[in-house]
Amino acid sequence: MESLATKYILKIRQSIWFIPGVYSTLAGLIALLVIYIDQSGFLRDFVPSLLLTEVELAQDILGAIATALLTMTTITFSTIMIVLTTYSSQFSPRTLGTFVEDPITLRVLGIFIGGFVYSILTLLFMSETFYGDRVISATIGVAIAIVCLTFFVYFIHNVATSIQVSTLIRKLSDEAREAVHNKKEFFEKGNVKRIQRQESSLRLYKYQKEITANKYGYVQVIDFEGLERIAVKSDILIEIPFPIGEFVCEGMVAFRIHYNQEDQELDMKLGRSFKIGKERTGLQDPEFALQKLVEVALRAISPGINDPNTAKNCIFHLGMVLSELCRLEGEGEYVGYLDENANLRVIGREKNIRELLYTSFYQITQYGEKDISILLALMDAFILVGKSANHLIKSILWEIYCYTIEKFDHEQIKELDNVYLNRKKQELEEVLGKSL
Repeated sequence: MESLATKYILKIRQSIWFIPGVYSTLAGLIALLVIYIDQSGFLRDFVPSLLLTEVELAQDILGAIATALLTMTTITFSTIMIVLTTYSSQFSPRTLGTFVEDPITLRVLGIFIGGFVYSILTLLFMSETFYGDRVISATIGVAIAIVCLTFFVYFIHNVATSIQVSTLIRKLSDEAREAVHNKKEFFEKGNVKRIQRQESSLRLYKYQKEITANKYGYVQVIDFEGLERIAVKSDILIEIPFPIGEFVCEGMVAFRIHYNQEDQELDMKLGRSFKIGKERTGLQDPEFALQKLVEVALRAISPGINDPNTAKNCIFHLGMVLSELCRLEGEGEYVGYLDENANLRVIGREKNIRELLYTSFYQITQYGEKDISILLALMDAFILVGKSANHLIKSILWEIYCYTIEKFDHEQIKELDNVYLNRKKQELEEVLGKSL
């Protein structure tokens, strides 16, 4: 059920209209309730006269509020577009969702649109039959306008904070750590373990069937629990030939089914157990979350920006996330999902730690080959990862370190640089247990 819930969470995250739609609906309901109160007048005796206004004044106030909120909404949209342009040009196109999907941004839009909906609806139903009566609609409209103004100030503060590169790096780091935490919870379940592809389990079934993908895109979410329930009910073994985050084409093999008795409805059931989308997402894919940190670092060390300190900050956060991820890594490139009787039911692919470490550092090594500060930051990251790594991962880190040194332009290293470089080498030697 958790993976299924993850699919719905992903849909809500990717639906920018959802939160503004909820706020607009609530505003519409409040407007209808206030209109009913004004028409019936049954609360008029309990409301202080100070809060009641004449209909003509109420119409003027609500008209002014509607105009002001529409203007504030336009300014908010313009500000969002400016921030998105900055994110795309200065940081990375993959970081746009970090701001757009921010709940604060969507709530501000929702409150502004909701306030506008309230004002327009109350004006619409404030007919001539109200004349001679006093209404409370304008007072509630003023209260909503004050709330909107407060959120507008907070939105400006949030934009000023979000546009800072240090804030973005922290958000990307938190996103990556959340993906690692989700992966940790997945492996802490008693019926999930790392395996090598077990041919003995496959031989228990007479037949094999391949089910192909009906569209192209990135694998965003896989509902392993749902697949396990389907496999137990149909007495089959389900094999997934690609890891989460892989790009699949229409017609590619999505599932391999090993079975003894065919289920005609299996194709439809399995199709609901994973989601293919246009973009990658970091919910179950730590590599994509790490990729965004790498891209910010690459943009920072590009000749057009030339900001090595930002790149160093990204590398430090990259090392922190990888150190947490390495604690989860074990033997085997496959994940096995077992039923209550310890029978293997689902086999999924995993990207191995060697590939993750290489893809996390090779581009930074390539484009930072002439900057000694980048090399020192990479060594700090290796040290941080090595402190929480097992013997296998330490050996891989040694290979990555040797690769980094080979790629670096040694003509850029001067005598004073060597002093700090040798100090880092000694520290890395102690952590990895290697003779450098």
